[in-house]
Formats: sequence, C-alpha cells, structure tokens
Amino acid sequence: MSVIYNSKHYKKTFRNKVYIHEINQKSAFFLFMISPKLLMLLQNFPKSEIKSFRKFIQSPFHNENDDLIILFEIIEKQIKKDNQALKENTNLTKEIVWKKIKGNSPYHDEQMRRMSSDLIKKIYSFLSYQQYQKNQLNELITLLPLINTPQMDKHFSGILRQIELIQKKCLIQNADSHLENYKIENNKFTKLEIQGKKLKTFENLENLDFHLDCFYICKKLKNYCDVLAYSNFQSVKPNIRLFPDFLNYLSTSEYLQEPSIKAYFLIAHMLLSPKDESIFQNLKIHLDDNYVIFPQPELKSLYIYLINYCIDTKINNGQSEYFKALFEIFKIVIEKEIMFNDGLLAPQDYKNIISVGLHIKEFDWVENFIQNYTNRLPKESQDNDLSYNLAKVYFHKKDYENVIEQLRSVEYKNLAYTMGGRLMLLKTYYELKELDALESLLDSYSIYLRRNKLISREVKQQLMNGIRFTRKLSSLAPYDKKGIQKLKDQINNCKALAAKKWLLEKVGEME
Repeated sequence: MSVIYNSKHYKKTFRNKVYIHEINQKSAFFLFMISPKLLMLLQNFPKSEIKSFRKFIQSPFHNENDDLIILFEIIEKQIKKDNQALKENTNLTKEIVWKKIKGNSPYHDEQMRRMSSDLIKKIYSFLSYQQYQKNQLNELITLLPLINTPQMDKHFSGILRQIELIQKKCLIQNADSHLENYKIENNKFTKLEIQGKKLKTFENLENLDFHLDCFYICKKLKNYCDVLAYSNFQSVKPNIRLFPDFLNYLSTSEYLQEPSIKAYFLIAHMLLSPKDESIFQNLKIHLDDNYVIFPQPELKSLYIYLINYCIDTKINNGQSEYFKALFEIFKIVIEKEIMFNDGLLAPQDYKNIISVGLHIKEFDWVENFIQNYTNRLPKESQDNDLSYNLAKVYFHKKDYENVIEQLRSVEYKNLAYTMGGRLMLLKTYYELKELDALESLLDSYSIYLRRNKLISREVKQQLMNGIRFTRKLSSLAPYDKKGIQKLKDQINNCKALAAKKWLLEKVGEME
C-alpha cells in the first residue's frame, strides 16, 4: 500500500512548527531582558525631566547606590538610539547590562532584578518630589506642623506670611483650596492651644470647620454628579451615601455662595431635571463668570457636563436648535484654552468642533479654527488633518474646485480619511457634473470596498448603498417624476446608508 503525501498539508504543518519555534525563541528572549516594567517607565519618561532625574539620582542625598546611576545611563543611551524597539534591544539583556555594571563578577539574577526594582522606586520618588515641588503652597502648609512649637514662633509666623502672599496671587477656589485653608486654620488654632492662652475668639476653629464642610460638600456633590451621569448610560450605578435631604439643605445654605459648590449643585439639578433648560443656562453663566477660579482640568470637566447636556439630552432627542448652544460652548473652551491637555487638542474634540460648526454653517469660523489649531493636534497627522478638513469646509461652502485641490494633498493612510475622502470626492464630482470622473470613481470605490477586509460589514454596507444610490441619482432624468419619487422612497427606507442627508437633498432638487 503506497503512501501519498498531501504537499499542502505538509507545508502548512511545517510552517506552523517554524512559527511555534519562533514564538518560543521570542519568549525566551524576553526572559533574558531586564525588567520590562522599568523599560516602559523610562520609555515614557518626560524628556524634559531626564536631566533633572540624572541630577536627582547622582545626588548622595537621594541615592547612594552607584550601580543605579550606571543602569539608568545604559537604558537612557539605548532610548536615545531607538525608542521604539527598546524591548527587543539585545544590548539590554540581563547579562550584558550586568557586565557593564559589575564587570567580570558572576551574574546574579536576584541582584539584577533588585537593581531594576530599586531604580523604579527612585523614579517614583523623583516624580513625587517634582510634583511636590511644583506646589509651593502645599510645601509650606506641610511645614507648618513641623515648626509649630513655642521656640519656632518667628518661623511659624514667617511661613504664614509666605502662605498669605501666595494665596493673594492665586485665584483658585475649589475643593482642594478649601482643604488647604482647613489645614492652615487648623495649624493656627493648634498654635493658640499650644500657647495655652485663654481664647478670646474662636475664629480659627470656626474657619477650619467651615472649610472642612466646603471640602466635603464639594467632593460629595462631584461624586453625586458622576453617579447621575453614569446612570444615563450604564445599568449598574455606583453606590454613594448622601445625608437625607442633601440638595434641599444646600439650596438654602451659605455654602451655595461658594462658586465650586454652586457649580456642582447646578450640574446635579441639571441632570435630575433635564427638561428645565433654565438650569443649563444658569450653569453656563456661572461657569463663564467664574472660570478663573477653577484649575484647567476641573474646568474642562465642568464644561463637558454642558456639552453632554446639549448632545445627549437635547440634540440626540431631536432638538437640533441646541447645535447653536453647543457651538457657543465649543468657542468658549477653545478661546479660553480649556479644552487642551498639555497644550494639545484631542483629535476627537477637533473633529466634533468642525462638524458642529459646519452643521450650523459657521464656515469662516471653522476655516479659521482649522488654520490656527491644527498645529495643536499630535504632530504625526497634522498635514493630513489640515488638508482633509479644509476640503470639508470648501465642500460645505460649495467651493468644489478647492475641494479637489485639498483632497489631492491628503495621504490616505488613515482608513477613516480614505473612506471619507472618496465619499467627499464622489459628491464633488456629482456637484460639478463631472459624470465620467464620477462613474470611474464609483467603480473603483466599489472594488476597494469589496476587497478591503479591515472595514466592518456595517460600514461597508452603508458605503456600498451610498454608491448604489449615487449611481442611480446620476443616471436619473429630471423629467422622470415617477423615478425620482421611487428613488426618494428607497433612500428614505434604507437604514444603512452613508451620505443619506445629501442624497435626499439632491433628489429634492430634482422634484
């Protein structure tokens, strides 16, 4: 009996064996690399802080282990050479790094791992130290109880004067500032108790109690607002404890005079009573009037409540007039630099602002925004973002020649831009009556969609339907009233359809 080998099966099996061998080899390689946790930490270390950390770790006060200095310098050198392939760098295997640090001493894996762990701890200490040093007020407040003795009266008074000077220059008034004031007043009151004098006033005790209440109430309100926001889109709700009649109590209390407490109080009521549009307006006015008292990250969170109210509560429920209100909020958060993180604008926020501006036909403002703020996006996509979004503006302005010109500059590495750009070009050819170019694009776009396996079935179906109806639209005679009505009905009845609004507009023009 002869044996017949299935060559296809054999090749497949052989390839699988090679593949498994490669995987095992790669896994083994990683076992001999120094700590991935350490590499990841240093790879994402702020470049602006590298010099400062070198001084930190070289200081005998912060570090007495010279081996950690060498280990840091070895990794830093490799980061400068090739930041992307750091985890696969053969110069960072444990044995090679050990030899650079310990010379010809026998390799000890436990010591090597301990060195990596110790360096991670030093990095953590440095980052904490840097953060601490950035807040001079907290540094001084931390110092107060350490010098709160009769022998240090002059030092205590001097530190208090420095604190008061900083507070006069700082406009921030939020939960954290109330906590700072609580600590200051508590130290003042403790000072009076240490002196043992008969108290003529309890001003410090009253103040520290007030600021403690403000801190608690503000944080509690913020947590409650988060609960209400999560309950809008999640079935599981966080469980936080509010004392009975919490909001009613606050509505007539002196605490509501505190801007931060009032902000979260209004947000809670806005979420509880979404139909009462006056709360939204009052919150917007309150934030506009008091934006200087909030740190930027918190202010951004507060404005996001307004943005989400416009989108989720109003626009998504058919109240399209709130596009205008949403646009006005976007203008505020851009002009006052509220929407930025470390000077950068998130790509999704950038796209949303453009979409809303185009929807309400604020073309000049949007074009100016694109020209002035695209450079605040991540650098790798700025040129594409500029060209693609300017093309969108020109399309809405019916400046179709400029649409084609801008789209020529777009590099279609991004799948969203590839699909969106071709769809925009398709509509532009139709508007310009470039029927031959349109027909050619319809054919090539169909082939592209059928062959592309990265596009989801749902999106592919929407685009294919868009192509199909555009083809029908371009071949429809203006006098064919029955055909026009039939096409209109088909478009209306199609649920998975890209460019549906535009297609209906074009059919409407033929009626």
